[in-house]
This record gives sequence, structure tokens and C-alpha cells, in this order.
Amino acid sequence: MLSSMRTSKKNQPFVYGLMGLLALGLVGVASGGVGGARVNSIGSVGEEPIPVTSYAQSLRNTVQNISRQIGRQVTAQEVVNYGLQAEALENVASSAALSNEASRLGLSVGDALVAKAIVAAPAFSSIDGKFDKEAYKFALERSGLNTKEYELQTRKAIARGLIEGAISSGAKTPNSHALTLIKHAREERSFEWANIDTASLTMRATNPNEFQLTTYYNDNPKSYTTLLTRKITYVMLSPEMLAGAVNIPEGSIEEDYDNQPDRFNKPARRTVDRIIFETINLAEVAKNQIAEKVTTFEQLVISRGLTIEDIDLGNIQQGQLSSNVDKLLFESKETGIYGPVETDLGPALFRINAVTLAQNTKYSDAREELTAEFVGEESRRLIGEMVTDIDDLLAQGLTLEEIAKETDMTLKTISINANSEEGIAAYDDFRIEAFSAIKGGYPELRELSDGGIFALRLDKLIQPSLRPFKDVRQKVAQDWAVSEDEKSLVALVADITKKLDNGASFETLELKVFKVKSVARNAYIDGVPITLIKDVFASGIDKTNHAKAGNSIVIARLNKIIPFDETSDIGKNLLSQVRLQLSNQVTGDLLRLFASALKIRDGVSLNQVAVNQINTQILGGSGF
Repeated sequence: MLSSMRTSKKNQPFVYGLMGLLALGLVGVASGGVGGARVNSIGSVGEEPIPVTSYAQSLRNTVQNISRQIGRQVTAQEVVNYGLQAEALENVASSAALSNEASRLGLSVGDALVAKAIVAAPAFSSIDGKFDKEAYKFALERSGLNTKEYELQTRKAIARGLIEGAISSGAKTPNSHALTLIKHAREERSFEWANIDTASLTMRATNPNEFQLTTYYNDNPKSYTTLLTRKITYVMLSPEMLAGAVNIPEGSIEEDYDNQPDRFNKPARRTVDRIIFETINLAEVAKNQIAEKVTTFEQLVISRGLTIEDIDLGNIQQGQLSSNVDKLLFESKETGIYGPVETDLGPALFRINAVTLAQNTKYSDAREELTAEFVGEESRRLIGEMVTDIDDLLAQGLTLEEIAKETDMTLKTISINANSEEGIAAYDDFRIEAFSAIKGGYPELRELSDGGIFALRLDKLIQPSLRPFKDVRQKVAQDWAVSEDEKSLVALVADITKKLDNGASFETLELKVFKVKSVARNAYIDGVPITLIKDVFASGIDKTNHAKAGNSIVIARLNKIIPFDETSDIGKNLLSQVRLQLSNQVTGDLLRLFASALKIRDGVSLNQVAVNQINTQILGGSGF
């Protein structure tokens, strides 16, 4: 096996890919120092040191990858919160564990292969694509390494790559794995459904007798019990009440209009989400999967370890983004998925959630709105000037009735309970004060959210009580009728379901039928409860299911199961993509498990002081 690992040519692209990353990792990274002394490593796994340069670049790469995904640079605090430092440290420790294992096994490569890898590294190439010795020396100088040190790292990386390549080549997932997953996700259903409501009843519940009503009343006392109610007396002063006292200076409204050009002359805007990808091909694959209903935009976000907040660009104004992105988004007048397109952070898919067209409002059209705003603001200012005087009157012991006589405040009463939303009870500020008031409490002046003020007094607390039957007889009759109709509806649906299961059709039962030719598992159909679609997918052919939808019941019968076509061009392409993704996941898991076992066996030691210093240099410096 070791012999085949040393000579296998199929691992060479894998090795050169590693070397490209290693070469790029040198740029802008230098060895750190602790207490003025040069430190070359932050620890070791077994006998293998973990270079400072490796950890520094691993941390940079980890941070940049996350920044690319969420479309903005993460902060130093977010790096800590997300555990990115630990992730970077885990990566370099795993690499050191593999290098240590390569040394233990006696794996190594010759000078010719090392030289070939260095010459092939793009980081050391000139404009014509050929190896540039000066670029090589410059990169090493910036990294704080000499040629001997770098060539040693290169040799170890290639040897490590042989082990990783051997594990990768042996990691194969059965073709049935991908096929099973896709068959489940892409299987569709053809079904028909009908909506059954009270209009379908041949007889409605009417003319209940006294026994039926009193029985229903006694069986449902909660429906006819009053809520805990507070009788409140209050005084209030709102901005609207002072509107007539406001003077509007000549020309002030037009001046307000002139001072707010951005408000009345708004450019076009789009509400946008953005997902960044490493390559344009990955972005294309993702877009195709969304189009083919393999996944959704939201599922794609979640699969990348992100939230909707991470990708939300908010309300974008025309001209804010690069010209190619701006053109893509603002030439589009509809919501949907757009791209992929190149951006400063990499290839991206955009989702337009809302389209706002440019708006230009003339002064004559804005004058009424601006006048109302001016009057409201001045009214609130006048109220603010009165607050101290009214507070003083309350402090002197004046009753609310006397306050209403002495000031511009208006005296009113209200009976308020948990369901009250009329008038002043619509204000949360008033409701909070009313529900916390105690009998005999001292009225205090409070503010309303619109700039008004109020003070209240609890006059009486009325405990819940069952309302007399004679007072609620009409409501009881209505509720009884609804309840009886619901029972009849359930019975009717049961009868229809039985007939459908015995071979009848929706048409022969004279029901208005809606036919769904094909629908995916995660689809939404207007009028059909989501739970019913799930039931249809779990059902057998010609079987009937139903679910409540508001005041009606929807009945659905499965006609056909449409399997995923693995022989079509689309099917073959999708299978290939999913197999590759699964294989990569398995390979990554195997490499992590193997490296973890090596670290446990050989032991890991860390210089935490050096680690902390590198963290500070990268996260607390000029950026990453």
C-alpha cells in the first residue's frame, strides 16, 4: 500500500492543489515572537511542530470563508462567538497529526517532486505564467521563512497529501445512497381535492328550542363569562386636541419640502438577499437546484450554516452596488432569484424580495402631509411645555375632575378589560397603567406613544361573572348553530370520504374538484393545508385524506405517485452532483476522524501564549 501511495499519479493533482494553498498561505504572514524572542511554532502533535505561519493563515482563511458566505467582514467579537479560532487551531493540529503520521510511516518525497510543486505554484508565477524566482524569494521574505524551511514544509505537505489522497480514494458512497435521497426529495404526487364548507350541507342548524340553548349555555360557561373589568376615570391631552392652536409661519411648509429631497425624490430600491460562493460553477449548481426544486433558497442558506439575517442586504438603493450587480438587480422588475454574477467577495446569487420603483413627489402633493407633520410636532412641543404645570397640580392633590377644569385636558371614563382595544385602550402605555392601577392610588402623569399625555384613576374593579342567559340568548343561539353545523360538516366529510374510498369520484358526488397534476413534497398550494399535502405523500393510491382549513374541510385523494426519473438528463446530472457532495462529506468525515485518532494517540501540546499573540495580531490589528 505504501508503495502505491508513493507512486500513484492520480494523487498528483490533489498534491499540487495543496501546494497552491500552502504557497498562497505565505503571503503576508510572518512568525510571531513572545517576549521579544522569535517563535516558530505554537505547539506540536507528537514530534511534529505546528508552524506559526500555518496557524496564522488557517485563522485568516477561516475568517475570510465565513465573511464570504455572509457577504461582509466578520468582527473580532464574532470570530470569538462563532468559535473560528478553535476551528483554525483544529485544522492546523490535524495537519500536523497527518505529517507526524507520515514521518512515522517513513513517507517522504524526493527533491524533484518538491521542486516541481514549487515551480507549479501560481503564487510564484510571473505574468506569463512561468515560475518567477524573484516572486518566490519575495514571498518567503514576507513570510519570515528561508528556502530551506519552506521546502521542508512543501515536502511535508506533499507527504501529508499522500495520506489524505489515500483516504479520499478509498471513501466511496454507494450509488444507492444518493438515489434513495433524491427519490424521496424529488418524488411527486398527482391528486385531486375539494373544499367542503357549510354551503354543502343540505340542512343548516336553525330554530333551536329552549332546552338545546340552555344545555349549550350550561356546557360552555366560559364563553359567556365576563372578563375582569376595570372602571377607569382619566384625563388626556393629545396633539390633535391642540392642532387649532398652532400657527404655521409663511413659507415654512415649502421650506420643509425643499430640505427633504431624499424623501420626496426617492431612487429605485430593491430588498435583497445575497449568498456568496467560492466558484461560479457552485453558484450555477445551486441556482439550478432551486429551479429544479431540489432545494429552496432558505434551505440553501441553512445548509451553509447561515441565517437569513446573515445574507440580508436590506433595502438597496440604485447605484449602491457594483455596476454589473446594479444592472442585474435594477433591470429586473420582478422578485425572484438572479445571478450568478461576480462581486468583490466572489460569485453570488441574489434574491429580490421586494421591488420599489423610483418616486418623485411634487410640492403640491406633499403639502398636506407636511402641514400635518408640522402641526403634530408643534402640538407635541406645546404639550411638553404644559407637563410641569400639570404635574404640579397633581402634586397639590387636585382631582382629575379639577385638572380637567384647570387645563386643556379632557375628562373621560372607560371600562377596560383584556380584550379592550377601542379609543385610548389601543395605546399600550395606557393599558399598562390601567392594569397596574390600584384603588385609591395616586394619579400620575404619563406619556402616550404619539406625544399625548394622560393620568388615570381606578374607580371600580368588576370581577368575572357568568352573564345571565337572557342577556346572551342571541349569542348562544348563534354559537349553537355554528357548533351544530360543524358537527354536520364532519359527518358529511366522513360520508364523502367513505364513498370516495369505495370508488366514487368527486364529479359523481357533485363536488367542485381541483386537479393537481404534479406537486413536490415541500410545495404550497393555495387553499390546501400543508398538513394535508404531507398526508397525501404518506398515503396510498386512491386513498383519501382530509384536514380542517378555517371554517371548511379539504378532502384530497391521491391519484398517482410520480417517481424521480433517474434516466433523464436532468436526473443524471442531479445524481452526479449529489453523489459528489455525499462523497466529499464522507471523505471530510473520515479525514477528521483519522486525524482525531492520531491526535489522541500521539498527544497535542500547545503554547497558549503564542496562540493568543497570533490571535491578537490578526484579530486586533489592521484587519484580516
